[in-house]
Amino acid sequence: RRQGPRERSRRPHTAGLRSAALGLCLSTLGAAAVLRGAHEAGTFAARLRWSGAVHGIGASTPSQASSAQLVARRAFQPGSDRPFQNVLNQQPSEAGRSSLEDGYEELCTRWNREEAECVDKSKRTLQSGQTTREAKIKAIDELEYWAIRRGGYDAEIILIGTLKSADRQLAGQAHIALKKTWANHFNVWVNNKIGYAAALEKQGKWEEAMKIYDGVIFENSLWGEGYHLRAKARNRLKDTNGTISDLWKALEYCPNNYLVMTELAILLMDKLQDYETAASLFQNAKDLCPFLPMGAFSDILYKKAPHLKPPDEAPEFSTESPPRRLMPEFWISRMEATERPNQAFLRVGAELEQWFSEVRDRDLPRATQRKLWSMLVIAWDPDKHERNLRSFTTQVHEAIKSRRERELGRVKEDGSTMETEYQEEESADARAFLRNIRRERRRAREGAVAQAG
Repeated sequence: RRQGPRERSRRPHTAGLRSAALGLCLSTLGAAAVLRGAHEAGTFAARLRWSGAVHGIGASTPSQASSAQLVARRAFQPGSDRPFQNVLNQQPSEAGRSSLEDGYEELCTRWNREEAECVDKSKRTLQSGQTTREAKIKAIDELEYWAIRRGGYDAEIILIGTLKSADRQLAGQAHIALKKTWANHFNVWVNNKIGYAAALEKQGKWEEAMKIYDGVIFENSLWGEGYHLRAKARNRLKDTNGTISDLWKALEYCPNNYLVMTELAILLMDKLQDYETAASLFQNAKDLCPFLPMGAFSDILYKKAPHLKPPDEAPEFSTESPPRRLMPEFWISRMEATERPNQAFLRVGAELEQWFSEVRDRDLPRATQRKLWSMLVIAWDPDKHERNLRSFTTQVHEAIKSRRERELGRVKEDGSTMETEYQEEESADARAFLRNIRRERRRAREGAVAQAG
């Protein structure tokens, strides 16, 4: 195309601006790269290149040299904008460290702190008698988010504790939140694969869906829902042994999933006639979720094995001692206590959370609460149990100790802010109880020393 005189006059000027801008960008990137190299390596050659960038040595044009000098001087000029100071601050201070690793650790620390603050705030909102139902439902939604997004066991345990709430709407909302938590993975790509496998199942392509589940389990071997979904596919393919194996795996990695407990109990009762194990699973599921609709299946089980039917009367709440299911004798004989202490701790944590909710709903005096918690703390002391139970008992012991103090807090809702208040109250009964415990321990130690001497 023929150019007019005005266009011919513009082109040299435009080309000059483009070349100047490109030179400025290259010189700036070069100065930043040299600066990072000088900081990490510290070699004489790198420092020499940085000095050359400062003085304009190595620049192809005077404009590039002046731009490099300006960028380099701004980086270290006091009181001015330092474009590279943030980069320097992110550099590792130890040999062999990577800035990416340090940044990832800082990010995980920030996420963990944010999760702990939000979960604690939601828990206090649910446990307070001064917050509204709308605020409690929002707290359940917050716990559901953190349980899915971060796989937080703390949020899951609090939701399980809400299942026994006197407010049926809150209990039902917690049940729905737990179903969503167990059915979703925090990685959206895994959820996409699960959705594609579900679409294949609707089309009757069970073998292809099985391949997708196998891949999901291979990549996420600690996710219990993957085994649960594959168990459903294997059940449709009439693979009874594989179905039972996958359900046990799902319960191993998600020990509080009462839905899996119920499905496994029905399968064991129907296919293998293992009534004892089925009755235990039914009872555990009923303890976790009282309104779970499984009366028809349990009635069939008790007709086939009437000796396994539990007594009709519910155990009464006692203010003198904690229930038996919270004491270590109920748990330490199980295989999970030594082989999988983390899973056993989650199971005990759910029971503790539900008992704490019952204690709070009954509005017991603070002295009675301290006495019950102290009995639990003493019973779960790791020094009282065998060494192979140390990991399990230590986790439960520390959780009870920290919970004993936090439960005494109160939450008040003032507009949109939540304030936590601790009320220090002296209790003569609690002090006397602890003095008796110390006195008994002292007598036991003195008796052991006298007997050894």
